[in-house]
Amino acid sequence: MKHLSLLLLSTAFIACQHSGKSTGMADSTANNDMNVDTAAWATYSGTLPCADCEGIVTELSLERKQDHHFNLKETYLGKNLTFPSEGIYNIVHGSPADPGATVIQLNPDKDRNLQRFFQQIDNRELKLLDANQKTIEGNRNYSLKRVI
Repeated sequence: MKHLSLLLLSTAFIACQHSGKSTGMADSTANNDMNVDTAAWATYSGTLPCADCEGIVTELSLERKQDHHFNLKETYLGKNLTFPSEGIYNIVHGSPADPGATVIQLNPDKDRNLQRFFQQIDNRELKLLDANQKTIEGNRNYSLKRVI
């Protein structure tokens, strides 16, 4: 089952990369994207909203080659608090809001309160979803951009 999930994730990444849309990137950027897609880990980073601080600097690394491990580091700005965590993730196809969505579920083997959901927007972006796998409404930024 793990290998099937990995195959589906790889297929989704390749499909996004070869969707036929022109990105306007230079050839050197396209070559860098190709190297990124063969990396064993994909890392996404961004600052997510926080109810009682200036923001949460979030770095999420996903192992793509074998057992679907993840590393998550969340740093609360203005509070000097950092929370690292790690575990496994699943790839879920479809969500209540979008049957065609690809969703990354962190901690599928843990209590629902410890699970997180990120929708793959494209090869370079993940967007945080709520606990019901629905888009978080509002004008705040819930995206993580791929850095590696």
